[in-house]
Amino acid sequence: MPAILRPCLLPMLCCMVTALQAAEPSAPSVPSPPSPLEPEAPAPPPASTWEGALGLTASFRPEYSGASKQIVKVSPAIFLRYGRLTITNASGFVTRRADDVVRGLGVDLVSSPTLRLNMSLRYDRGRAESTSTALAGTGDIGTTVRVRTSASWRLTGPWRLGASWSVDALGRGGGNLGDLSLGWETALAPRTTLSVGTALSIAGDRYMQTYYGISDEQAQRSGYPVFTPKAGLRDIAVFTNIRHDIGTEWTALGSIGFSRLLGPAAASPLTGRTDSFSLGAGIARRF
Repeated sequence: MPAILRPCLLPMLCCMVTALQAAEPSAPSVPSPPSPLEPEAPAPPPASTWEGALGLTASFRPEYSGASKQIVKVSPAIFLRYGRLTITNASGFVTRRADDVVRGLGVDLVSSPTLRLNMSLRYDRGRAESTSTALAGTGDIGTTVRVRTSASWRLTGPWRLGASWSVDALGRGGGNLGDLSLGWETALAPRTTLSVGTALSIAGDRYMQTYYGISDEQAQRSGYPVFTPKAGLRDIAVFTNIRHDIGTEWTALGSIGFSRLLGPAAASPLTGRTDSFSLGAGIARRF
């Protein structure tokens, strides 16, 4: 096991074990025997500790971060929750509860009306050279696992402040990536919720080199000039999301976003456009 993995995964496993223990329902108390003059009331059904959703999501977005061409992608989406543990492949996916959902295998370390602290393991697909003709000669970026810690503070009224930091747990070039976000949410109708927000991301030099840099070897194969970016801001984004519950079992999602690459990412030879927009939609059945 890589040395960088041991300090990251051990705390994560301990947190998950603790969360599973905390998520188990406590033993019910023994009720007093009913009076012979009163009929015994039926016991309420036990509360389920499971919840989930299955659906489809579609997106219209750049081929890769900085690409000049857009693509359409349709993907299945899944969400499962058991107590404090969640697993999902869709960020901000559907849940019966009103809190955020983080992609990957996550555990809520702290969950209160004003503060949420979460840790997760997230599968990072990397990037294939075949994703775009603009990447020809740059090679593939391998898959890895990222360890991500995030926090969310509910401010006055509908405002929420968030922060996160993630690291490449397998040391495959993913480096460090973090972000700060500010969001606002309101109910447009009893079953419709609107949220808007902005986010600023920052990345380490290894992440920047992997996704936006051009090495000597890559320059010879691709024809791009050598480019060695340093750590710095990656991008700033604004977004709007809307969710509408269709009855008690179905939910529809919609989103629109705009982002601008900053600093070394904007200056990369791989960046065809610094500004980009994205559209998203989805539908899911909850259970």
